[in-house]
Amino acid sequence: MQLSFENSRSVLEKEFTQTEWLENSGLNPDDVVKAVEGIENQYSSKAIIKAKTFEFIASNALIAVDKFNIFQDKLQGSSIMAKQRSKWQKQVIDEHLSQEAGDIYEAWQGCGAYHAHSDFGHTSPNSKLLLNVGISGLLQRVEEAENKGGLTDKQKDFYLSCKIMLKSMQTVAHRLADAIEPYNTDNATALRNIAKDKPQNTYEAMQLLVLYFFLHEYVGGTRVRTLGIVDALLYPFYKKDIEEGVYTKEQIKEMLKYFLFKFWSAKVPYDLPFCLAGLDENENSIVNELSYLIVETYNELNIYSPKIHIRVSDKTPREFIMLVLSCIRGGNSSFVLVNDHVAIKSLERVGISHKDAVNYVPIGCYEPAVWGVEIGCTGNGGINLGKAIEYIFNNGVDHRNNKVMGAPVGKISTYEDFVREVKKQIANMTDRCVHFINAIEGYYGEINPDPMLSCQYDESIKRGVDVYEGGAKYNNTSLYFYCLASLVDSICAVKKFVFDEKIVSFDKLGEILRNNWEGNEELQLKARAIDEKYGNSNAVADKFTVEFAEYCSSLLLNRPNGRGGVYKPACFTIDHYVHIGAKTLATPDGRKLGEPLSKNLCASIGMDKTGITSLINSVTSFDHSLFPTGSVLDVVLHPSAVSGDNGLNAFYGILKTYFAKGGFAMHGNVFDSKMLKEAQAHPENYKNLQVRVCGWNAYFVNLSKAEQDAFIKQSELND
Repeated sequence: MQLSFENSRSVLEKEFTQTEWLENSGLNPDDVVKAVEGIENQYSSKAIIKAKTFEFIASNALIAVDKFNIFQDKLQGSSIMAKQRSKWQKQVIDEHLSQEAGDIYEAWQGCGAYHAHSDFGHTSPNSKLLLNVGISGLLQRVEEAENKGGLTDKQKDFYLSCKIMLKSMQTVAHRLADAIEPYNTDNATALRNIAKDKPQNTYEAMQLLVLYFFLHEYVGGTRVRTLGIVDALLYPFYKKDIEEGVYTKEQIKEMLKYFLFKFWSAKVPYDLPFCLAGLDENENSIVNELSYLIVETYNELNIYSPKIHIRVSDKTPREFIMLVLSCIRGGNSSFVLVNDHVAIKSLERVGISHKDAVNYVPIGCYEPAVWGVEIGCTGNGGINLGKAIEYIFNNGVDHRNNKVMGAPVGKISTYEDFVREVKKQIANMTDRCVHFINAIEGYYGEINPDPMLSCQYDESIKRGVDVYEGGAKYNNTSLYFYCLASLVDSICAVKKFVFDEKIVSFDKLGEILRNNWEGNEELQLKARAIDEKYGNSNAVADKFTVEFAEYCSSLLLNRPNGRGGVYKPACFTIDHYVHIGAKTLATPDGRKLGEPLSKNLCASIGMDKTGITSLINSVTSFDHSLFPTGSVLDVVLHPSAVSGDNGLNAFYGILKTYFAKGGFAMHGNVFDSKMLKEAQAHPENYKNLQVRVCGWNAYFVNLSKAEQDAFIKQSELND
């Protein structure tokens, strides 16, 4: 095989923006849409409709070949299946949940208080099984299960839908093989091989992963939020190829460039994740020669997608972690490091066996789910803890719409009354989210049956039940709690000024907040300057951190969902801290209306003033395993702090200290405020400056000014 990535890079970068669909390779999109509408009128089973839709697209839609690439994937899905799901969901909501959905929409879009919704966007395919048995092996498993007899009509439809999907994937592979044959016979052979058998070498394994991803996400319309633990997946092929002389290490490195760059050029929303390292079934480190090669190749490409999750345990080689940290130090911050000990413990808290929990893979941003066994639905919504404070001072009324959005506020005469009422507001928002999610989960089978995913899940195939109807071994749901630091800092300020020092009455403070601190700037400065702040190892603040983290978790942890599983709470904000800050009233910590709230497990912007050790002490004051969908600390370090060997060792020490104290996950940015200010003023000179936004990276110059300002303020503490 002739490989020359660098010679093709400029062309490969445009393959998704300038796709040349092959004329006469299929029907135009309008004709495909009309045909699909006819399919929907022929069948009553949504699973069959979905499978038949995919079958028609697989056989009749236009295809494209990437002549300069060594992997093929392009079938013109035209978002037909994603729109199909959206239509089915709208039908369900209009018929059954119209009022509830309207209330949720107003709470989030109007007020930034809480949101809840279905989640089909965080799937964890069983890519290990996919590579072990191939498409044909999955098909054989379905046929064997189908032949057991005694099936209900719904089970028959399920198995039939799985078979249609798998055979259609084979059809696409053959069509692409025929089309690429004149330009790349090796690629054509690989496509035909994976259509009829399991992959035999590294190249075929990569091609199957590419084909599955783009068919499921870009045609099937369901987000695939991890490729799996890629070094574990590919190493057996890599080792065999090297030993037998099928490919050299240099050739496989070149393949990796094409493989990784494929997802970069696709600009997958929020960046496509995959995982490296962790533990195998015998709890030995997965890290191998390929692990290093993948990181080195990724860093050389200087791309930020795919993003890479790194599972870290006591058995993870120091040298491998140092390699990852050196990449972050160099400006490639698309890595997040996840603590195996805490992640595994957190999964066990929700009834997942230890054996299964060890086999977790982070999906989406950082959320652990058991690989190929659990449907985690790790993005069902979240609660803005800052709104709990607003509703306390506004008698449950939201300042955005002057409607009662919170719970009625009882009499507050003491600090204990205040804490009780804050908790009541948090519980009220949580209950409203859970009510809607549980209700809509009951209709998942009508909204999004997913035979392409279900056929990879052992339990689903064994029982003949779609994974979204409770067919997986573990069928769980998640909700996030946002802005913990803003909540803690506000409570500390109220305790100090209202109840301890009696500087201001509770009612007067409410009036001040409604007036956005105007005329009370001196008190605002005092509120911002008090010692009792989250992130500074302050005893008072840390006590509240523990109390409210445990309370938030208790509202959801192991609470039954609508699919036979349980809730797994999370404690991070994604990128919502700016959006919800813009819609949240001034808070007692000195923050004004519209300013960002706190992000993830970070301190409020500019409030962690006593160094990284104090920050870590505060963040780890509570048990992170209480949040099985994850939590994360963003670390911003000055370049001088991590320069040279001593700096890299210091970076390693920060990570290991955080994990030793029970931290769940960490990602980092290395820059100074001067650089960011220069980039803000002269974006044309900093087009490639990366920042870790939350669970994904972005170019700093593409962020909003509010987001840029937040990064600048956070980095100023290190100057």
